[in-house]
Amino acid sequence: MTSSSPDALARDLEAFLDAAQYARGLSPATRQAYANALTALLQDLRRQGLDAWPRVDAAALAAHLRRLQDGRGYAPATLAQHTAAIRAFFGWLLEQGRIQASPLDALPPAKRPKRLPRTLPEGALNALIEAVEGDDLPTLRDRAALELLYGCGLRCAELCGLNLHDADLAGRTLRVRGKGAKERVVPYGPPAHAALLRWLRARERFALTYKKGVLAADLLAPTAPLLLSPTGRRLGRPALAALVHRRIHAFLPEGVQATPHTLRHAYATHLLEHGAPLMDIRQLLGHASVSTTQLYTHVAPGRLRAAFDAAFPRR
Repeated sequence: MTSSSPDALARDLEAFLDAAQYARGLSPATRQAYANALTALLQDLRRQGLDAWPRVDAAALAAHLRRLQDGRGYAPATLAQHTAAIRAFFGWLLEQGRIQASPLDALPPAKRPKRLPRTLPEGALNALIEAVEGDDLPTLRDRAALELLYGCGLRCAELCGLNLHDADLAGRTLRVRGKGAKERVVPYGPPAHAALLRWLRARERFALTYKKGVLAADLLAPTAPLLLSPTGRRLGRPALAALVHRRIHAFLPEGVQATPHTLRHAYATHLLEHGAPLMDIRQLLGHASVSTTQLYTHVAPGRLRAAFDAAFPRR
């Protein structure tokens, strides 16, 4: 194959991202992570004088990954993300007949280190959430967000992506769109229900009185965002992270971490500690593989001890 222009290489990356988003249901965040990884690769390949995909071999990719690790100080988990994006891209080039073999085949697969999920003690987390009390709009929104993060074990993108029609108030369930555009129905309990009702009443008053070019009909439509920013837009992930930091993390002891995902981990850990079967927790979390859910068995070893003591016959 003859040399390609730089613009042609960039167009190939864009075509792959569009195809992957359609075929695999990539979330906007995952698509952006792929784009960042592949843009870094393209810049490095150009510095190496490689201007066509068939000229890229395993040595060139290995050199790129070493530069990310040594030059930029990327952690193993970040390197694994870059490698996964590169592997997917060259797999697509192979499917398109643009290359004869993937250079990734000659590289060992990158292994992301498995870290134990961070969680918080049940009593402390309940107290912190219940301390978020007030009748003003931001407080009611924040309390509902925290109750749903913890009460449903949602990912950031899942909570931010909820619309009004995703909440079944009669059945006390949420229809959640997870990774790969997979949907699941998640139940929630009385505290989350009470917080959600209070927020929805305040949200309706906000929609009916908001005067900055947004019609009430738009904010009250079934497809309108469940959680709103002060400007009437969908609550974004950065704002959600700031919300958790302001309401929870800032009041924790020094060295104790809390992010929106911490509440998801706490949800799974506390379910396990109270006897929920691992396979049920997997369904509630929307994990594709039970091996991901099994990480929580390391967080709650007391639960395994109790199960062993109760069931093992040789005494």
